[in-house]
Amino acid sequence: MGSGDKKKSQKPGKPTKDPKNVTKKAGGGGMSRVPSMISAAILACSMIYVFYKQPNTLTAQPYLPLVYPECCTGTEDQLARLWGSYRPQVYFGIRPRIPESVIFGLAWMPVMGPHGQASLRHTSEQRELKSFMWQRHDGNKFGVQKLVDNGYELETSFVKANYALQDWTARVKVNGVNSPGSERPKAISLFWYIGVEHRNSKLMMSAIPNGYSIYGETLELGKFNIKYKTVLENQPILYSALHCGTDVPLHLISDYIKHHMKMSGNIRGGRLFGIKSSKTQCSEQSNFVVMQLTLALDSEVEVVYENLNINRQRETLEGSHYESVLAEYSEEFDKKFEQKFGLKDKGYSESYISFARSTFSNLIGGIGYFHGQSIVKESEDSEPVYYNPSSLYSAVPSRSFFPRGFLWDEGFHQLLIGKWDHTISLEIIGHWLNLMNARGWIPREQILGNEALTKVPPEFVVQNAEYANPPTLFLSLDSLVTDMQPSEILDHHSTLKKMFHRMAFWYNWYNTTQSGPLPTTYRWRGRNGTTDKELNPKTLTSGLDDYPRATHPTESEYHVDLRCWMAFASRSLANLGDLLGINVDQYRETYELLANNTRLKELHWTGKFFADYGLHSDVVGLTEKHMGQGHFEKRRVVGKLPLYQHVKIQGYVNLFPFILTLLEPSSAELGTILKNLKTQSNGMWSQFGLCSVAKSDSYYLKHNTQHDAPYWRGPVWININFLAVRALDHYSKVVGPHQELSGALYKELRDNIVNNMYLEYKRTGYIWEQYNCQTGRGQSVHPFTGWSSLVVLMMGEQY
Repeated sequence: MGSGDKKKSQKPGKPTKDPKNVTKKAGGGGMSRVPSMISAAILACSMIYVFYKQPNTLTAQPYLPLVYPECCTGTEDQLARLWGSYRPQVYFGIRPRIPESVIFGLAWMPVMGPHGQASLRHTSEQRELKSFMWQRHDGNKFGVQKLVDNGYELETSFVKANYALQDWTARVKVNGVNSPGSERPKAISLFWYIGVEHRNSKLMMSAIPNGYSIYGETLELGKFNIKYKTVLENQPILYSALHCGTDVPLHLISDYIKHHMKMSGNIRGGRLFGIKSSKTQCSEQSNFVVMQLTLALDSEVEVVYENLNINRQRETLEGSHYESVLAEYSEEFDKKFEQKFGLKDKGYSESYISFARSTFSNLIGGIGYFHGQSIVKESEDSEPVYYNPSSLYSAVPSRSFFPRGFLWDEGFHQLLIGKWDHTISLEIIGHWLNLMNARGWIPREQILGNEALTKVPPEFVVQNAEYANPPTLFLSLDSLVTDMQPSEILDHHSTLKKMFHRMAFWYNWYNTTQSGPLPTTYRWRGRNGTTDKELNPKTLTSGLDDYPRATHPTESEYHVDLRCWMAFASRSLANLGDLLGINVDQYRETYELLANNTRLKELHWTGKFFADYGLHSDVVGLTEKHMGQGHFEKRRVVGKLPLYQHVKIQGYVNLFPFILTLLEPSSAELGTILKNLKTQSNGMWSQFGLCSVAKSDSYYLKHNTQHDAPYWRGPVWININFLAVRALDHYSKVVGPHQELSGALYKELRDNIVNNMYLEYKRTGYIWEQYNCQTGRGQSVHPFTGWSSLVVLMMGEQY
């Protein structure tokens, strides 16, 4: 996943405590607590839609931070999204968007026969289940998810009542299935848990018919009650246990449950593992309660959460009432999905539409809420420091591998989410902008809280405030305001104006810190010019990670993709400013300068394609080198003296002036790019999408180090392919000599991508991070319904 810091290893990081080389920042910055009775305005002010609090600043900085007023206007939309499935790192979890509050979740373990193997399922993992994908999820009121394991499957669902009540109910169905080569479980043990993240809370347990009940109190939520019970009549609980824990680290729940589990006998010929039961009721010091309910297959269990702070009659959301509301919401979802994307009208079969629904649902159902502190180095030579506590409401690239926010990914995510719900997208973009520091920099990877930290290799925890990432939030905001009706622009005018000023400040950070050696050139920072371990030093900051650039990084190089991002950002700011009545002459002038095709050609055109410029050798390789004591490692050998020149490597970077639609419709260079896109022998074109590096290029599928497999050196990536499809659609609709060719390429490329992703979904049950350029097979991270979910926009032709 090319988001700057992503790696294929998942070594858990340490909990967020002050390390030896980290200086704790003074000051607050966290969310304030609210009284137990939740009122709309106070609730929204305390934890929702907080775009414009002070940017995080270091106490060492000698100047005051930027100040923006906080947004304290609680709306129905914001309050309706208080609760949700905002824990993407677990298979099924629910929490409110309140820092240090309450979390709910589910773990389970099958009861297997004497020869079967059972393991606890809890955190979202690759290669553990056969499939897990949300089937329907609207980002607000409900969701339905299917999880397929060996010999059985689970369906998890949740439904929320109206925003004023803040009630919700979750349900789990367990069904046995015929799975060749797999033994059916004898029963299933469900471990429902509740954890409180702050000490000023109370949990009290009691038994009820067919289950348990918990009474709880927290400062933020006030009083609430939760019931855990079976649904079906004559559905026996084969085994039950209750366990209470004190000072349980909530980011280590799986380990905690396993540690307190023991062999507890046999049930229906299977070995039962039970959690150690607490001898007494939970004490007020308990911060964690887990209930084990062991049931036969084909059973159902409900969890009913009731807000006790509102004294009025309402029908409890359970039993048949739950089923009717879930059916109503599902029908509403299907109607809205067709209204937004029109897949039936385009002739797609129900199987294709189901694929699209699930892909979209897994993106919006993967939205999480995170709270914690980033660890940042202000410069390469400075010591790391903690930033102030921050909250983030954001989608994630992958629930199993990247269950946290990534800056350049999020711009792509919001292209799809924004088509579905403008208010959700505005809120997410606002949360990201609120993470901006006093210089205008936004951390590229959001590792907020101990739960997020568990899936981050330690070497990637500390971030450098001098390093950029592609500013794709301009993509999403530009798309969002283009889709808005004039009345919506008026309704959100104040919010959009504040966003404009934040985006302008962010833009200025790029312009002043990422500039290149010549006027109108730009350079990604962070490349290593001294290493001989890499075939071509990575450019993690570009998001394209190991995509080959100049072989010998220097401060004299400049990068065509970053120039194009800045041109697009200039155009986006100018368009947004015009809508809001803000003087944007400087941004319009900068756009015209950066998009000037003559100047672009002078700096980056090779005669066949656009390219980077830098100190580059055409002949490099990795060779075994004896390091002493019988140890060999691969090191780079340069076979030809590097020269300052255009970097003539064919791949995604060449396409940026085209895919960001900066080229004039009559441009001869556009014609050359389009003609070569498909006709060039062994180029980027494949029947599965555009390959990241041309098949004829010397870097195609080449390892970058002894151990680093090719990442952006051949595989098909959906985000860049989406930009290409979108650009072809654009040029097919504007008058010019390349209009017809653009239309033909558009249809074929779009069909290739959609059909291959659909077939791979049917074959594997997943959407993938990348697709093999030669076979079309999904590979690397899965499920990956971050920017790969853009296939839904391609199907709906919504650009």
